[in-house]
Amino acid sequence: MRHRSFNALGWVLFLGMILAGSGPRFAAAGEIVFDHFMYLPIVLKPPPAADLTADIVSVPRPYAAGAPITYTVTLFNAGPETSPALTLTHTLPQAALNPVFAPSRGLFNPETGTWEGVTLTAGSRVTLTITATVAPTATGILRAGVVVTPSGAYDPNFANNRAEDANPTFPPITDALLNPGFEAGYWRQTHYGEQPEMPVPQDWIAWWSMDTSQEFGWPEVVRLIDWLDNPLYQGPPARIHTGNRAFTMYRWGKYQGGLYQRVANLPPGARAGFSIYAHAWTCNDDPPPAYSCGDPYSFLFRVGIDPTGGLDPWSPNIVWSEDAWYRDVYDRVGPVEATVGADGAITVFVFGQAKWPLKHNDAYWDDAALIVAP
Repeated sequence: MRHRSFNALGWVLFLGMILAGSGPRFAAAGEIVFDHFMYLPIVLKPPPAADLTADIVSVPRPYAAGAPITYTVTLFNAGPETSPALTLTHTLPQAALNPVFAPSRGLFNPETGTWEGVTLTAGSRVTLTITATVAPTATGILRAGVVVTPSGAYDPNFANNRAEDANPTFPPITDALLNPGFEAGYWRQTHYGEQPEMPVPQDWIAWWSMDTSQEFGWPEVVRLIDWLDNPLYQGPPARIHTGNRAFTMYRWGKYQGGLYQRVANLPPGARAGFSIYAHAWTCNDDPPPAYSCGDPYSFLFRVGIDPTGGLDPWSPNIVWSEDAWYRDVYDRVGPVEATVGADGAITVFVFGQAKWPLKHNDAYWDDAALIVAP
């Protein structure tokens, strides 16, 4: 009778069967029969969790062709555990010539993206400074990006591992809005046509709701105020924020209204931000001096942008700011931001609404601001 013995392959099979939950059973005549034998539990310990975030920003903004540009990459570990190592993949614009990489610590290899000698504990950060020269012929927007990946750890949130920077080709536009401080006089243009009894700030259109179901009605007065005509507008409380003029609208009762202005010739795809300073005087009495009384939330302010350039104050296209309630002291309403549409025109809206039918529902606006940037 020949006896069968284990060779190297046999031992591999033998151990494999044990791990798989089977083992050898020796039968007669030296035969090896595999049968169900035993179970060995295997416990796998997951790697540490490290939520890495990335950010990249370039200066100067806007860049200048033929001049230096600097990118600052910041990596942060939001935890909860340590990332023993990391890899950073970067993409620079072709116009960024001769880049030099300077990490705040460790050694960074721009070819492979490996960053040696960096153990990023929870709550710590590391930076990489990249200096280059913009090509003399550079035009358009310079775009750069980075992606960070932990090594020896897993990232539970990859949504924040990527960051991009877009450096504009033009500086922010700050003078597209006409007569932002209401200092340029007035005309009589409203959403309902010219109204001879309503002096509206030049270049702006006054509007109000005619929804009688909400008890809204025409504002009794829509006009500019000038402290040269009445020094009491200087306060206290001050009804003019800066300069000599402000705009006011009021009614003995409830109303909803404000101003709007269409702004054209803007870069499509740019970001527009709009704000204005405002406050209200709300009261049913005439206390001297004229300070508000009663409900502190009796007058609502908003600002909005229609990125399509529409002129309807009730359009669903309008992006509105958060609500604001300011009384007797000017404060900033907004800003609200929106992306300029394909036609390169937007319309900015100033909104006010009186909550109660009070004797004094006086709204004051001054110093509007529109900033457009890529």
